Amino acid sequence: MTMNPTTPKAVLLLRPGSAPDAFTRQLKQAGREYFVHSFIEIEPLTVNKEQLRRLKQQHWDGIVIVSRNAAHYAAKAGFTGIPSRYYAVGPGTASFAARHLNTPVSCPAFMHQSEGLLELSELQKLHDQNWLIIRGEGGRELLADALRARGASVDYWEVYRRKQLTMNNPELIQQWIKSVGTIVVTSAEQLGYFLSSMPHSAQTWLDNCQWIVPSHRLKGLIPFGQSDNIKVTGSAADAILMNALIADGKTHD
Repeated sequence: MTMNPTTPKAVLLLRPGSAPDAFTRQLKQAGREYFVHSFIEIEPLTVNKEQLRRLKQQHWDGIVIVSRNAAHYAAKAGFTGIPSRYYAVGPGTASFAARHLNTPVSCPAFMHQSEGLLELSELQKLHDQNWLIIRGEGGRELLADALRARGASVDYWEVYRRKQLTMNNPELIQQWIKSVGTIVVTSAEQLGYFLSSMPHSAQTWLDNCQWIVPSHRLKGLIPFGQSDNIKVTGSAADAILMNALIADGKTHD
């Protein structure tokens, strides 16, 4: 990738998917070169038909979709037309889930993370309610623990797993070190795999990069760099990440 010395350095997006999409096209229109790389591969889990039958017959007072992958694999398994109140952490997942599950999906207006979802007024008192969380294998327990503390019975339905992808391309890492000035990451697992794949020689580069993350929790997992090098957006929504990237580009003009 050739870099124009008058433009900001490139952006490294740590996320699945390498094909151009609306986000990367808008990024390029804003004058930012970019790399997209994922250290995670998503694998669907085998659907237990008896479990699915029970889930579809159960009355749910609320269903939480934790990610687009959760919505995708739930819909693919046939989990549609189930009457309930549906929730997602952010607007991207909410919109995706609404389309694939053919149902309205609510999300927090501002703080797009589990903590924001738990601030919703209708999630404060859940005595004797049944809730379902559709997610990948493993993950944070914060949401389920909080719902249980508020009186709900909570079940999980895990529909996919995340598998670490091995990084065997030292030439690409050197290209990042030369070209990239901003790193965007929205997943703690993605961040951990990325950092563990970096050689010691990348330390200075990582320390000098600007970072854009959606939460203070994720910020706290970055073990280096000055605090003012890490921008917390409060959301992983594409529009909010894009605004942060455009602002980042202006600071380098």
